[in-house]
Amino acid sequence: MPSLYSSYTLKGHQVMNRLVMPPMVCFNWSDDNGNVTDEHITHYEKRGLGHVGLVVVEATAISKIGRLAPSQLGIWNHEQVEGHSKIARALGTQGTKSLLQIHHAGDKAPKSVAPEPLAPSTYDLHDGRSTKALTLGEIKGIQKEFLIAALRAEEAGYDGIEIHGAHGYLINQFLSPLTNHREDLYGGSLENRLRFIQELLTLLKDHLPEDFIIGYRHGGNTPTLSEGIEISRELEKMGVDLLHISAGIAEEKDLPKPPESFPYSWIVYAGVETKKSVNIPVVVVNGIRTPEEAEPLIEKDLSDFAAVGRGLLVDSQWIHKGEQGRAVNPCLRCKPRCFYLSDGKKCPQYSKA
Repeated sequence: MPSLYSSYTLKGHQVMNRLVMPPMVCFNWSDDNGNVTDEHITHYEKRGLGHVGLVVVEATAISKIGRLAPSQLGIWNHEQVEGHSKIARALGTQGTKSLLQIHHAGDKAPKSVAPEPLAPSTYDLHDGRSTKALTLGEIKGIQKEFLIAALRAEEAGYDGIEIHGAHGYLINQFLSPLTNHREDLYGGSLENRLRFIQELLTLLKDHLPEDFIIGYRHGGNTPTLSEGIEISRELEKMGVDLLHISAGIAEEKDLPKPPESFPYSWIVYAGVETKKSVNIPVVVVNGIRTPEEAEPLIEKDLSDFAAVGRGLLVDSQWIHKGEQGRAVNPCLRCKPRCFYLSDGKKCPQYSKA
């Protein structure tokens, strides 16, 4: 029977346990140049020392105009590779496997980053801006930026990448009919809405080493759970090695509704349901903070990996304590909003990790 503490072979890589640190942006740790800082290196090194099986390094922009914040980490130029190599080395030295999440914000780029953000289609945003519909040439250009970012991640020493296709960012915008109103080969049918990621995955597989992991963070409810699962099946056919199921673009009425007996969130439910329909490994995420919450997901074969975000922010020794039956440092669930989302150093528990 699998256990949270059992190993897993992922595309030839031995992952020492089923614990995943999901990508959590360290807001305001970098600057407009998007470079890795000493704070980033220490942050990830501690999780490596804590023997997290797989770390997905935070959303890293492939383009300066595709950032989600002015201080977001970047991989849009070669000078940024050296800093990333230090993160990859800090994790790999401890036996932790690492993926770099590569990302384009699309219409979620703030005004300070993109006065006219790029998107599949033209539409008005709540802040008074309108998006710019990507031309065919610009689509090819962004796909090439994703490829170059992946090649730089490989050069830096990461074991793979995770493509960010969730949370309403650019690739998620292509997949959802709520944001993709195109009438060409990239819009309309599901086949067409998948074209951007299909072409990108073909590029990646043609240029990356055979053992380089290609993960994908999927908005499992895009635009409904049933279609999200259908997209997951297509992603498997396209060669994705690992699915990390999170939230995507959908209307409130279409959010998945777990049975009353299901003890986790609807996002975890989406991941559990997705696993039933694919043969590649699945990571579930959202609100899983303690070993007691994570363990049943693996032991009951509901998921292959459990992603623990805030739990690892407040306790880098989470996996050791869980294995020893010791209590982990608690996330305080700060109100009205998690302090880490403005600056990790403001979390009252972060310094205890």
